[in-house]
Amino acid sequence: MIYNNGKQKLNGYPSPLASNEEKATNQYGLDYFKAMYYEWKNNGDVYFRDLKMRYARNRSYAEGTQDVGKYKDLLDVQGDSSYLNIDFTPVSIVPKFVDVIVNGMVNQEYDIKAKSIDPIAAKERMNKKKQMFADMYNKDFMEELEDQTGLPLTPDGFVAETNEEIDMFMALNYKQSVEIALEKAIEYTLDMNDYDETKRYMIRDLVILGLCAAKTEISKTEGVKIRHVDPANLITSFSAKPDFKNIRHAGEVYSMTIADLKQQAGHEFSEDDYIKIAKQYAGKNNNPMNYSTEAFYDNGNETYDYDKFSVNVLDAEFITSHSLNYEKKENRHGGYSVNKKPSNYKKPKNSQTKREDIGSTVKVIYKGKYIIDTDYIFNYGMMQDIPRPKSNLSETRLSYIIYQPNLYKMKSRSLVDRMIPFADQIQLAHLKIQQVLAKARPKGAAFEIGSLENVSKGDGGTFTPMELQEIYDQTGNIYYRRMDDEGQMTGAMPIQELENGIGRDFSTLINVYQHNLQMIRDVTGVNEARDASQPSSEALVGVQKLALLASNNATRDVNDAYLNVTRRISQSITIRMQDLINFKGLHKMYSNVIGDTSMHSIDMMKKLSIHEFGITLDVAPSEEEKQMMEQNIQVSLAQKELRLEDA
Repeated sequence: MIYNNGKQKLNGYPSPLASNEEKATNQYGLDYFKAMYYEWKNNGDVYFRDLKMRYARNRSYAEGTQDVGKYKDLLDVQGDSSYLNIDFTPVSIVPKFVDVIVNGMVNQEYDIKAKSIDPIAAKERMNKKKQMFADMYNKDFMEELEDQTGLPLTPDGFVAETNEEIDMFMALNYKQSVEIALEKAIEYTLDMNDYDETKRYMIRDLVILGLCAAKTEISKTEGVKIRHVDPANLITSFSAKPDFKNIRHAGEVYSMTIADLKQQAGHEFSEDDYIKIAKQYAGKNNNPMNYSTEAFYDNGNETYDYDKFSVNVLDAEFITSHSLNYEKKENRHGGYSVNKKPSNYKKPKNSQTKREDIGSTVKVIYKGKYIIDTDYIFNYGMMQDIPRPKSNLSETRLSYIIYQPNLYKMKSRSLVDRMIPFADQIQLAHLKIQQVLAKARPKGAAFEIGSLENVSKGDGGTFTPMELQEIYDQTGNIYYRRMDDEGQMTGAMPIQELENGIGRDFSTLINVYQHNLQMIRDVTGVNEARDASQPSSEALVGVQKLALLASNNATRDVNDAYLNVTRRISQSITIRMQDLINFKGLHKMYSNVIGDTSMHSIDMMKKLSIHEFGITLDVAPSEEEKQMMEQNIQVSLAQKELRLEDA
């Protein structure tokens, strides 16, 4: 496809230099989404099918449900295990380590802090600081004047005594009302979206798959929505950064029925279009090959056989440039007017009035849904309420928030990837142990029959070998002959104990099992102090704490990744909150929540739209850090370095 400006496709994608009108066409979106999907699917570095297979394998190991066929092949049973008394159920070693890491991070507490960083907020903060200095310098005078007049003249609340106390108060205690309002709104939004569950999904994805993703958007009825994105369905452009901030596009591949497609697409497709889509997916996605295209009525509703067909859809969005073209035109009264013009507008050559082109370029987001392997696209167009930071209104970012630690050429190895080779060896050792136990024989004895035959009873009779064995079993005594049938002396012992039992193989296999278990601890950093295994009885408490700290450091990149995503989700909520003033119902809903901290909640919401905020996460200290702080406080109190009220 060649666009009117003469620019051809670039690397399979439609030209980013196309006009605004051309980018708004369904054909442009179709070309972009097709190129986006097939580039990802056929990318040699990140082959889509291999990636999905790897994700499915990792998840099966993390659940302890991996395929046992590979173990049967290694045991050379060739699919026939009828002669083996072995339970092939996988040992749940990997699930244990995954749960230890995930649960430890899910329980981590943090507070989301909002700080306004725009000039207006900075001026308010400086005015507050000046007021505190004035209160401090006038404290003695105001107290004396109050005593003389009897009027309440001293300010309420905290009055500092030193400059250091003012600096500490401003850093730790001072919060502007708009900051408190935003923090309450973020907390409410996270609670409404059940973010604790979303967080658990993302941490599991980081541990099992090596990356996590979420998406934020505005619902006209529910406000800011946050949802987990399955990395197995995620498609992005190339990124060299682990936070994927520089990607041009992102999307998800998922399945829906044609009946659902009709609800979402509305009148964009005709019934003939749906028939063509059904024909493309016949025999795929477990759809039947044969079906009727005739309508029938079910409870008065017109339905078709293919309404139950499953089709694959790419739900995606991409960033592109958008030209803003205006013309400044003088009028006969000496003033001027500014009018918006199309992107291909050219001012007339012989104009009687002075005209001036005024234009700029901003980034915008187009989104839509492409039915894979067809030429159909629906719900395509420029995103409404595009999120933009107040400090740079020409910039924007996608709705997808992604993080992949240790990213290199779009690849990384997750903790489960590191565990799998050793988990396989543990499973094999476990199967071999079962095999050894199944073949183990009880303790027994070997009997030399010649020495036990014709043994005299002393009364003219003889013992049989079986009678002598019974005497031996009951009393431990044995009667036997030293002479053979030819009268020659023999040195053979009549009975020799057989140890049998499990033998040395069992101990060897246990060592193999323990070695690979330790290897999993080594490659993941999850040591005995972290996974709640029995610690050494000779290890000091301090040594155990150091071991736990070392283990936490080993998984720090995973912890930092999910905190990074949480912070960026909070930033996205902040930007989208500032757009909620355009929705009356949502504005009222959030105003009621923020009203808990401000009597002027509606005014607070209006103020949010003019402020620029920085979002940080205040991670709560661990139990060990709390104990260390308590000890330091007690030492400082004992040495009178701190007052009791300060502690």
